[in-house]
Amino acid sequence: MKDYRLPVRADGKKTFNKIVETGTRLFSKVGYYGASINEIIEESGIATGTFYLYFNDKRALYLYLVDYYGKEITKAIQKGIKRAKNRYEEEKLGIRAFLIFAHENPISYRIFWEAMYVDGDIFKDYYQNFSRRYMKGLKRGVESGEIYDDIDLETASYVLMGISNFVGLQVLFNPDADEKYIDFLTDEIMRLLERGMFRK
Repeated sequence: MKDYRLPVRADGKKTFNKIVETGTRLFSKVGYYGASINEIIEESGIATGTFYLYFNDKRALYLYLVDYYGKEITKAIQKGIKRAKNRYEEEKLGIRAFLIFAHENPISYRIFWEAMYVDGDIFKDYYQNFSRRYMKGLKRGVESGEIYDDIDLETASYVLMGISNFVGLQVLFNPDADEKYIDFLTDEIMRLLERGMFRK
């Protein structure tokens, strides 16, 4: 059972969003442990009881943000790969979509990675579920003959997630990053995946 409850009415959605926006801002500024429920309530301009209508505690609000950004990343990738004609293009467009999302939503990095210390199970579940979804796509690539059939798909999924996550940091560390830069990085990643890195 979730520790948070989504609003149904329009006025409830407005209040809910205000709490989420305030929580996101404070978590981004001072981290999970630096932000208190009282601060979130005060800066949201709501009564104490109103917070608990939607969230059991601060952890529940954080869990909601992990769920929210996880779904938003998935939506961005699904939208990005729509025009893919094969597994190679699906990988390339998916990586590009992820890097653009990271560029536009840098707070998502802090939310996900701090989750490891807030609640290890949340962190583990997120990446294990992402890996399982990734493996399905890789399996289709094996079945179509685009991907070698002698690789461990679970390991491959984590390798590819690692590439996207850390090249995402490369994007965030570059103050001049734009879509042209992201396209360059995406091409470099795919060149590395397609050609390999070591001379034989």
